[in-house]
Amino acid sequence: MFMHAFLIILFMVVIGAIIGGITNIIAIRMLFHPYRPHYFLKIRIPFTPGLIPKRRGEIATKIGQVIEEHLLTEKLIRQKLMQPETKQSIQDMIQHQISRLRKDRVTLQQVAQKLNFDMEHFVISKMPSEVEKLFIQFYKDHKQKTIEDILPKSMMDLAEDKIDTLEALLIDRVHRYLTSTRGRHDIEDMLDTFFLEKGKIIGLLQMFMTKESIAERIQHELIRLTHHPKANAILKNIIRNEYTTFKGKKLNEIVSMEQVRQIATSCAEMAAVSNKVNIPLSDLAPKLFNYLEQHIAKQLTQVAIQFLSTELATIMKKFNLRAVIEEQINTFDLDYIERLIIDIAKKELNLIMSLGFLLGGIIGLLQGIVAIFV
Repeated sequence: MFMHAFLIILFMVVIGAIIGGITNIIAIRMLFHPYRPHYFLKIRIPFTPGLIPKRRGEIATKIGQVIEEHLLTEKLIRQKLMQPETKQSIQDMIQHQISRLRKDRVTLQQVAQKLNFDMEHFVISKMPSEVEKLFIQFYKDHKQKTIEDILPKSMMDLAEDKIDTLEALLIDRVHRYLTSTRGRHDIEDMLDTFFLEKGKIIGLLQMFMTKESIAERIQHELIRLTHHPKANAILKNIIRNEYTTFKGKKLNEIVSMEQVRQIATSCAEMAAVSNKVNIPLSDLAPKLFNYLEQHIAKQLTQVAIQFLSTELATIMKKFNLRAVIEEQINTFDLDYIERLIIDIAKKELNLIMSLGFLLGGIIGLLQGIVAIFV
C-alpha cells in the first residue's frame, strides 16, 4: 500500500515537472518563434508571429526613446565633455594625428589628393593667372581710392603709432652712423671730392687745417645737430607731412597697371611651390609640428569642446538618435535578435526553465498527495 502511494506521488511529481518545464520552454520559445504569421484556412493562427517579432517595431521605438531620454541625454554628454579625462583624450588624439603626419612624412600633395585636389597641377598651370587676376581686379576696384581708405583701420592705427617713433629711430640711426668709423671715413671721402672740385682756393684752407681735423670738426657738428631740438622737430614735421601726403594719395597715383602686373608676376613666382608640394611637411616646416603639438593641439581641444557644447542641442536634433536606434534595430535579423537576447539573459532563462520543472514537480507532489486521500 505504501509503495503504491509512493509510486503515484512519484509519477505525479515527474509528470508535473515535465509539464511545467516544457511549458516554460515553449513559452520562452514563443517569445521569438515563429518569425512570421501562419494561417489555417485563411485564419491566422493565434500567437503567430512570436511576441518579439510581432512587437519589434514598438520595442525598437521604446529602446530608442529610453536611450535618448535617459541614457545619452544632452546634459549627460555635455557633462562628459567637460570632464578632464575627456579633454585629455581629445588632446591626445589630436597630438597623435599630428605625430602621425610627421612620422608618415605626409606631403602637401598627398593632403590635397585626399581632398580630391591636384595641388601640383594647380600651382603650375593656374596659380600664376589666378594671382594676376586677383591683383588686377583689386587694382581696378580700388585705384580711385586713397591709401587711407584701402588699408584697414587697424593697420592705419599701427602706422600712426610707428610714425611717432620713427623720428627718434632715424635720429638714433644717424647718430650711430656719424659716431662710427665708417661715418668718419665717408666724411673724409666727401671732403676729398669737395676739395678736388673747388680747386686751389679751397686748397688754401688745407694750409691752416688738415683734412682729418676738418672731418673731425664736421663730424662733431653733425653729431651735435642730431641732439638739437629744432632739428628733431624739423625731421618730425617732414616725416609727418610725407606720411599725410602718402595716405591721401590714390592708388593709381602710386602704382600703374603695368607695375601691378609686374608685382602679380613676382608674387606668383614667389608663391610657386611646385617643387615643394612633394616634400614631406615635416621637412618643409619642422618647427611647425613642434608648435602644433605644444600649443595648437590644446587650443584645438578647447575649440572642439566649446563648439560641441554650444551646438550639442542642434547636433542631437539633426542626428535624431531615437530614429537611428529604431532604424538599426529594425534592420536586425530576428535570429540575430534572438541570439543577442539569449546571450544576455541566458542565466535568467535557464532559471525560468528550472523554475518550471520545480513548480511542476511541486504541483505534481500536491496532486499526488490529494489523489491518495481522495
